[in-house]
Amino acid sequence: MNTKKVFVCGCGHQGMSMAAHLALNNVQVSLWNRTESNIKEIMNTHEIHCSGVVEGTAHIDQVSTNIADVISDFVMISTPSSAHADLARLLAPYVHKDMTIILNPGRTFGAIEFAEALKECGVTEFPLIAETQTIVYTCRRNGPNEASIFALKNDVKIAALHGANIDRIMEQMPDCLRPHYTPVSSVAYTSLANVGMILHCAPVMMNIGWIEAEDIGFKYYHQGISRSVANYLEKLDKERLAVAAALGFQIESTADWLRNTYGVTGETLYDCIQNNTSYEEIDAPAEIRYRYIMEDVPNGLVPMEHIGLELGVPTPNITTIINLASSALDINFRAIGRTFSLEFLRDCL
Repeated sequence: MNTKKVFVCGCGHQGMSMAAHLALNNVQVSLWNRTESNIKEIMNTHEIHCSGVVEGTAHIDQVSTNIADVISDFVMISTPSSAHADLARLLAPYVHKDMTIILNPGRTFGAIEFAEALKECGVTEFPLIAETQTIVYTCRRNGPNEASIFALKNDVKIAALHGANIDRIMEQMPDCLRPHYTPVSSVAYTSLANVGMILHCAPVMMNIGWIEAEDIGFKYYHQGISRSVANYLEKLDKERLAVAAALGFQIESTADWLRNTYGVTGETLYDCIQNNTSYEEIDAPAEIRYRYIMEDVPNGLVPMEHIGLELGVPTPNITTIINLASSALDINFRAIGRTFSLEFLRDCL
């Protein structure tokens, strides 16, 4: 039976959109965010105004910065993956075997990191843990309690940390979300199929001058990803596919993902991006210290490079972007990234 009560953890672009979408589909929603200023208006009004493919004023049942006040047994984590381990530690006192926690998305091996953090906190009765390949929404938070949903993606892969649990998780999934997810057998698939590392990191680094220029804005996908940038992304993507194949997984290219998710057509990755009308209104970030780098480099490119090294699969273009981001931001992304040993990953998978 699908759940009628959902705890949405995080109120950024996705969290606000997910909370509104669920509430407008008769789901009782509780909402948490670490920073009170980001949810103050929703705390005062208990409303989110949603526009786009989902429209209406959504009533949010409970809103708080205290997890204990709003937690329920079906948890949708919508924060950047860089917060997953911290959230596991915050949730650890409340988790139990009848709880379901879904990372939206896990990025690369998020479910494994989350479970390991719970274990370090002394948790012995584990909840059902799952991760998605990507965010189910193409969306933006427009104000203190306003969200725009440009598209609901199709064929978003979802997997349970213990693969056999995915059927139980999908049975609980709210009706308005279930059709958009496609269950797969392993979090290795959802992790390796992480297209965020392809679509986010290199375009930011290649547009760093425009992003840091004052009073200049541009559309991230349609203007920031030129033919030459897209050509480089295809090289990154081939390395990702090669690492996945070496692990025994055949995953779709980013261009195929765009075709399947958005129903776009196009011979090349550039064509698919330009033909995606859902990307038309997506602005470029205002700074490079943004989740496209701070999340997708350490939790996407770094583990991909690390696995490639252990398997003997060359990833020179992935390495270039990690080096460039690390140097430009003065952050050692390899030191803070997800770098599980191959032996450990195989035990988990």
